[in-house]
Amino acid sequence: MDLTFSNEETAFRDELRLWLAENHPGDEPDGGEDKQFAWRQDWQRRLNDGGWAGVHWPVEYGGRGATYTESAIFFEELGRANSPLPANGLGLVLGGPTLMAWGTEEQKERYLPMILSAEEIWCQGFSEPEAGSDLASLKTTAVRDGDEWVVNGQKVWTSAAQWSKWCMLVARTDPDLPKHKGLTYFLMDMDQPGVQVRPLKQMTGGSEFNELFLEDARIPHENIVGSEGDGWKVAMTTLMNERSGLAFFLQVRSRQLLDDLFRHARESGQIDDPLVADKLARLHAKAEVLRLTAYRGLTQIETYGQPGPESALTKLMWSELNQDITQFAADLLGPQALRDGTEWSYELMRARGNTIEGGTTEVLKNIVAERVLGLPRLKAAAQ
Repeated sequence: MDLTFSNEETAFRDELRLWLAENHPGDEPDGGEDKQFAWRQDWQRRLNDGGWAGVHWPVEYGGRGATYTESAIFFEELGRANSPLPANGLGLVLGGPTLMAWGTEEQKERYLPMILSAEEIWCQGFSEPEAGSDLASLKTTAVRDGDEWVVNGQKVWTSAAQWSKWCMLVARTDPDLPKHKGLTYFLMDMDQPGVQVRPLKQMTGGSEFNELFLEDARIPHENIVGSEGDGWKVAMTTLMNERSGLAFFLQVRSRQLLDDLFRHARESGQIDDPLVADKLARLHAKAEVLRLTAYRGLTQIETYGQPGPESALTKLMWSELNQDITQFAADLLGPQALRDGTEWSYELMRARGNTIEGGTTEVLKNIVAERVLGLPRLKAAAQ
């Protein structure tokens, strides 16, 4: 693995740095989540106008045709400039690539431009109260009714649902088949009476997650992605992009938080404490290992054209590192890190969910063990 950028990659980075410096959106506004989301939506429109919204998308779909390494550079530079992620991140990183792999030409023409421009926000309707990491156990049903499907069930942890126009929804269409076989992947219009969104209040004070209640919601047959019964295969494309697409931004974000701790330790004189210095050094080493592992994952993508199970490793490493950093911040800063409304109190509380969202630590460890290390599957202990 050669981490030296080529002349083309260096030029890409320098062009992006200059653009970000000239077009930075400024600090996040006060005034609540709706206003903050609108700010990020406007930021994505600006990115799109500059040709940066979907850098990893092929040129024929409105993207920049960036290489995998250039896509990684994009997320790193976004984090380095302390710029927000685009509002329609789920559409850009998950929905768009899934449509490119499985969608019809009509679907691509209809949806992809609106994803790039953030005119239509997307959310992901996978998890359910009794089917989180075990997606194949979902119980939401879709029953054919002429040219439409009637959907009933409940989804949970649906990010940005309160602002979304479209939902990537997986539902059970054949209850008689094995649980992985009877699923279908739909694009569901959120703007209809059969869809009810209930925001979930988090301990951070925000409501980035939601519950979805579906009661006789209707989806046109033409809104199936792939074919009927292909839901599991299509969903795996979405999930592989989820665990790899944001790895570079997240590792830079962790680096920023760690740099803040280094700065505080120097300014307060705590860096002279051997125990503090040792802990900071360990966190620095972990952050560097995560960065290099994220780049190593590019080899898998460049070789096979899509993320592999190794993407689970970067998510696992990032979630544990981020929790370590925020917990040490509380130790280092004392009550200042716990004061309501401060940046560190938010980061500390928000980090608690890192080892749950996007695949729990337990599930990711099984993926790494079985599909990366080739270890045998864990068998239930004899009763």
